[in-house]
Amino acid sequence: MAMYVYHADGHPVGFLFSTFIHDLEGNPLGRVLGSHVFRLDGVYVGEFHKETVVAKPVLGHVRDIAPMAVPPKQKSPGMSFSRRGLVRYGYPDMFHRLAEGIPQDNDTLDLMEIAAE
Repeated sequence: MAMYVYHADGHPVGFLFSTFIHDLEGNPLGRVLGSHVFRLDGVYVGEFHKETVVAKPVLGHVRDIAPMAVPPKQKSPGMSFSRRGLVRYGYPDMFHRLAEGIPQDNDTLDLMEIAAE
């Protein structure tokens, strides 16, 4: 079952299926490894905290990882409601940075070849 991912303001922006984050249309955007969130091209985006992707300070330096194979598109779980009783944790939302790494059609094969190496 998919778990919704929310913007820091409380509205749903995506969902987590397995360890991959997808937008609400089911397109894969990134991956959660531990609490670290990476785009599919391996660039570190932020931390997964309280069902959000945020710029939260971490001990040490988080490095980018190798690009990963693009997982298949998933069926959207549909829209959800905004979370009630939203608590402001003071961390800026970083979900938008996941979309910066979406490969174009021609780049998808290149990215998958790099991930396979």
